[in-house]
Amino acid sequence: MKILLVISEAPPVKSGIARVADKLSRGLRAQGHHVEILSLQEVPRVEWGEIRLSSMPLKLPHLKERFREYDLIHLHGPVPTFSDVFLLWGLRGLGPSRPRLVYTYHAPIDLRSFPLLFLTQPYNKLQEWLARLADHVVVTTPAYRQRLSRYVPPQKLSVIPWGVDFERFVAPVEKPDPFTVVFLGQLRPYKGLPVLLEACAGLPDVRLWVIGNGHGAEAYRRRAAELALENVTFWGSLPDEAMIRRLHEAHVLVLPSLTRSEAFGIALLEGMAAGCVPVASHLPGVADVVGNEGFTFPAGDVQALREVLIRLRDDVPLRVHLASLAQAKARLYPWERVIFGYERVFNRLVTRPITVPSFSPVEVPRRVELPEIAG
Repeated sequence: MKILLVISEAPPVKSGIARVADKLSRGLRAQGHHVEILSLQEVPRVEWGEIRLSSMPLKLPHLKERFREYDLIHLHGPVPTFSDVFLLWGLRGLGPSRPRLVYTYHAPIDLRSFPLLFLTQPYNKLQEWLARLADHVVVTTPAYRQRLSRYVPPQKLSVIPWGVDFERFVAPVEKPDPFTVVFLGQLRPYKGLPVLLEACAGLPDVRLWVIGNGHGAEAYRRRAAELALENVTFWGSLPDEAMIRRLHEAHVLVLPSLTRSEAFGIALLEGMAAGCVPVASHLPGVADVVGNEGFTFPAGDVQALREVLIRLRDDVPLRVHLASLAQAKARLYPWERVIFGYERVFNRLVTRPITVPSFSPVEVPRRVELPEIAG
């Protein structure tokens, strides 16, 4: 099968999305498929802080003839002016022999600054409605299947969680002092690092490691200095092996994200595999990953996060117990399972005649179900 992966970020970029691009492309190639990647490196974009606009509307006419070469196109979104433009016009005019289109929906756009706050809600509803134009839609958690089921028929909607290289990350759950908390991710406003910095203020016996980089890095270093945090280390962007060594020494991994732009958290699975207790903001999807094996707290609630950290610092048996449960859960999410799920969806589509999508709203029962490979 010849597959085009259309995604916002791919290696050498370091992000959860880029890791997905790498794992999916490598895994599908290992199964004998031909996979090519079209990312924003090929379709340039302009950025103003968290606002990112691509040149897809201008590039699309020149790319369309290339699309005829593929059996299937795997689109990831939503990404403004990228995935939405592709869903609307990417395959129009290619006729009945067009490639099948699978759309992986990651998370809504959730920008809190004025006036963008008033634009994101209608945009997100439009994105969910546009998803039904794909031949099949994939989400990573039951929470997002429930969300998209307002528009996408159940037979066209699957849950395939992301994975982790368990054997590469695994480490003993009983770890020596000092008590160490790690943040792993891009240093962007929605990731909520200031919440973690403030939660650690006044806790000199809590060592904090920040792994990752981004346009907010200098501002966060200044904030740590203002809070007189002497036990914090900003490691920057580390090679994978060095990052894994840091996780092996950490007791807790915190994902303090502020908005629904965080919908899964591959870093959570990596920390869980490494024997860390997962602690995260209580957000749709993210809470599914943490489950009963860690703690969630209201997004942005510094005091609630501080209380969780103090409890895990002081209650060693609880910490070890939760880390053991979290590690056992992470073992259930190998990347091979992800590849199997997507290959199953792809194979089913390329042998099925193309149907014209319906544009009328579809109402289905709203329910939360257990995670699964594919619907």
